[in-house]
Amino acid sequence: MAPSKVVSPVSANIRQTGVNIVHGCPGVSRSVPRVEAVIELRPSNGTPFYLRSVGIEIKTVQKVTISSAIGGSEFLGEQKVYENPSVFRPPVGEFAERVLGLDLPVIIPLPRDITPSGQSSNWSATTSHYLVLRVSCGDSYNNEMSFMESFAFPVILFDTLPIYRQFNESVSETRISDDNHVEIDLSMPVSSVGPSDDVIALVRIRTNPLSNSNKKNLKLKFLTLQIKEIIEFHEGGLPTRKEKKLHSESKSFSSKDGSLNSSGISHEFRCKFPHENDFLKTFTNKKTLGYGDDTNDRHYVSSAFVGEKIEKVHEGVPLTHIQGFTTRGKLYSISYEIIIKAKLSSAKDIVLTTPITVCPFDRDASEYLLPWIMNECERAKTMFGKHTINALLQSKYSDYDLILGRYVPPPSIFRYNKTDWTRLGFNADSFGPNKSGKPLVSFID
Repeated sequence: MAPSKVVSPVSANIRQTGVNIVHGCPGVSRSVPRVEAVIELRPSNGTPFYLRSVGIEIKTVQKVTISSAIGGSEFLGEQKVYENPSVFRPPVGEFAERVLGLDLPVIIPLPRDITPSGQSSNWSATTSHYLVLRVSCGDSYNNEMSFMESFAFPVILFDTLPIYRQFNESVSETRISDDNHVEIDLSMPVSSVGPSDDVIALVRIRTNPLSNSNKKNLKLKFLTLQIKEIIEFHEGGLPTRKEKKLHSESKSFSSKDGSLNSSGISHEFRCKFPHENDFLKTFTNKKTLGYGDDTNDRHYVSSAFVGEKIEKVHEGVPLTHIQGFTTRGKLYSISYEIIIKAKLSSAKDIVLTTPITVCPFDRDASEYLLPWIMNECERAKTMFGKHTINALLQSKYSDYDLILGRYVPPPSIFRYNKTDWTRLGFNADSFGPNKSGKPLVSFID
């Protein structure tokens, strides 16, 4: 006979405020990226309970499915990003505290190297984050019980926006053919792009100016541009690396036009970075979609994409993050490369590869988000002060809790009395036991 299932005397939830529990801008340190929430513990059946402890942690979960001839295998990687096992304890000397409920405010700093939430259909890979609550109840060691609840929440990084100055400096790469006869140069005006952004690659190929014995009749037959998405796995049992070609285009040259000399041949490739949906339009000016200034934002977001077909979105993944972008995680990482291939006559072919950063936001969305990011930095400065922010920037992540701890409001404890009973929304007349000795529970709707 199977053992009876133990029912938790407590229901644990996060207070609903209508906004994301992530505050600040992850990836922008001066905005103090953090989780701000109020944990609400309530009795499951209206009776007081003995609360032993409350612990919290943030967990990152990465999943990937590897297809094979006989089916697919799912691999799971978990990383504990943050842990505080005793965010609430009873008074000193007491094993537990008899309460009706608890409101527990928390401020949890997010590390700078946290992996963004995301979902990639190309690799059947997802990254999700969970706020995990661990609650222990009971008035002695003999009847102590522990329960766990987890809540998914999105983490969006804002550190690779294409409009940032560091990504708007030109990128140059040079490669010499293995036989030392030909030199190829690649120049790109930017190093970060988002979905549907322009990818511009200027390629110049010429005879090697440093070679003392240039071969005659060198000719360029084809130039090819490729954009590849690469997933790398960091755990045993998984393939080391897999690639997918997102875009490819070629330019052919005639025997006359392809003749190489010291002046060289130049060609510009220009294409749109592949994108899977248009949800980034929620971060642009509404006028671009034909909406007036008086359009209600909620109506705009809900109606602008009627008929948009998307795959099932994993919990905790925002709609803007269901297509690939640069990701670095513990189980897997996703990166991107621009590849230039030169097919030559009378010389060895050349392949030039350079990495490129892919942001989940395009340039238009980045322009829209930048004022908000600046405002979040100002809000953090007002809330925490310049001195605290500088201290965080100069400290290890393990010290963040100590620095931010003084900004966390105290918990609200609801004890077993009529005042706290009514504060929780119970009917005042139902407080205390009835003739049968059992408490009456009546919520006010």
